[in-house]
Amino acid sequence: MAKKEDVFYTLLKRVAGQLLEAAEEYVSIMRDFPESMARIPRMKVHETTTDELVADIMKRLYTSFITPFEREDISDLALRLDDVVDLMEAVSIRLDLFRLDHMRPEAVEMAELTLKAVTELKGMMELLPRYKKDEGVMMHAIAVSRVEDGADRVYQNAIRRLFSEEDGGKEVTTWLRIYEQMENCLNACDKAAGVVRSVVMKSA
Repeated sequence: MAKKEDVFYTLLKRVAGQLLEAAEEYVSIMRDFPESMARIPRMKVHETTTDELVADIMKRLYTSFITPFEREDISDLALRLDDVVDLMEAVSIRLDLFRLDHMRPEAVEMAELTLKAVTELKGMMELLPRYKKDEGVMMHAIAVSRVEDGADRVYQNAIRRLFSEEDGGKEVTTWLRIYEQMENCLNACDKAAGVVRSVVMKSA
């Protein structure tokens, strides 16, 4: 009879599943903007669902005597994953708040890289229960870092082109704030992967 999976692994996988759904919505909104404006509120649904899952993890950490790895790492991982969804929602909301009527190609590219990073996070979380034996966990975690490195170059190019094409003012300020949040989102992906990289190294 197969051993039942630890509840923390199950909940973390569900969080990762929500991240992937949110990232797919995020990319869709960015690609189709401004026609996708009406879909922006859907990001709040993903954010709320993720918050509920993370709250469940925290409640169980408080009452559980035994955890599959250090409770501080479980807490940190859950919160880092939650940050990713929060930041995707924050970017999406800003498209509406700032009354934008067009999309810039670098923003779409950064959203697509976020989806790529989240896909690696999902793969990492699926293998996490076997982190002491399966090298795939670390491979996915390292892949997230590589995606984030690539996104840094896109971010820098986006800023460079923004200042070369615009004369300053509201347009530059608006896109700087959006790009910064998109960069923060990709950084959050790498921070989540970093928690797992640390967990694997501590078990080596």
